[in-house]
Amino acid sequence: MSKESVRKAVEEFIVRPSDIIVSTFPKTGTTLITWLCHQLRTGGYGHADFDTLYEVIPWPLLSWDIGYDPNVAGSQYFPRIFKSHLRMASVYRGCRYVVMVRDPVKTALSFHAFMRDKGVPGVSDMDLGTFVTQTPFIRGRVGRASLWEYYREYHILRNCSSVLILVYEDAVSNLLDAVRMLANFIGVIDAKKSVTKDDEGLIERVARLCTKEAMVQYSEKFDEPYERAGELGRVGDLTQLSPATKISTRSRDGEREMVNDVAKQFLDNEWRRVMAPLGYDDYASFVAMIRAKNAERFSQSTALS
Repeated sequence: MSKESVRKAVEEFIVRPSDIIVSTFPKTGTTLITWLCHQLRTGGYGHADFDTLYEVIPWPLLSWDIGYDPNVAGSQYFPRIFKSHLRMASVYRGCRYVVMVRDPVKTALSFHAFMRDKGVPGVSDMDLGTFVTQTPFIRGRVGRASLWEYYREYHILRNCSSVLILVYEDAVSNLLDAVRMLANFIGVIDAKKSVTKDDEGLIERVARLCTKEAMVQYSEKFDEPYERAGELGRVGDLTQLSPATKISTRSRDGEREMVNDVAKQFLDNEWRRVMAPLGYDDYASFVAMIRAKNAERFSQSTALS
C-alpha cells in the first residue's frame, strides 16, 4: 500500500459497533470467510454483482490505492464487513472481529505458492526453507508480526465475546458448522433463539456457495483490481497486487516434500518458543482449545427448533 492509503485508513476510516472485521493472517482463509460473510448477509443466493469483492468488503489500508472509500463501499449491506491482515493488537477498536487459524506448515506452503504465482521478485526461485526463514512473510520482522504472534494474541482473546476464532481445517471439512457459527456471530440469525428452518435454509444455501468447487466459479471476483490500481498509479508495490490463485481445489498434501529440514526445524522451533509456554505443545492442542471454546459458546444457539 502507499503511505497515503495507509494514512487515510488510519485517520479517516471510522468503524461502527456493528461492523465485522475479518482480520486474518494471510493465507489462513481470508477469502473464504469474507465471501461467506457476504453471502450470509445477502441471503445466500450467490450475490456477485460487482467487479471485485473489495467493492463490497473493503480492505481499508488498500482502499484509496484502488479507488474506493471504505466508509462508503459496501455500506448498502448490513452488517458492514471489512478485510484486514492486521494483528489484533493493531486492528481498529470498537467493533467485532473474525480470525482464523491454520496449520503453520500448510500456511507456509500456501503463502509460498501464492507469492510465486504473483511473480514477486526474489520469491519465484526460492525454496520453502529460505522463504520461511529469510523473508518476513511468515517469520515477521520489526513492524510486521509473525504467524505465531498472531496465534499468541488469539490465545489471549480466547474468551473475548467480540472475537470469533475459527479453524481453517474445520471450515473446509465441516462447512455447515462454520457457517452456523459465523451466522450467529455476525447477527444474521438470532443468537438468543434456536435455529429455525428458515435459518437452516440460509445456512445450507451459503454452505453450497462456499465450497472450493463453487468459489472457483467466482475466482475473478477475489483478485485485487490490478489494472484499476495500475491506472490510478497510487499503490506502493503493484507487483503484489498481480493476479494469483486464491481458490484452489488441488490438495497440497503432495507438496509436503517441499517442507525441507530447514523449514520444518524453523516452524517447530518457533512454535516451541512462542506457543508451548502458553500450554500448546503443538498445533493440534491449540485447535482443541478453540474447538472446545466454540462448542461451549454456540451450544445453546445451534439446535434446530
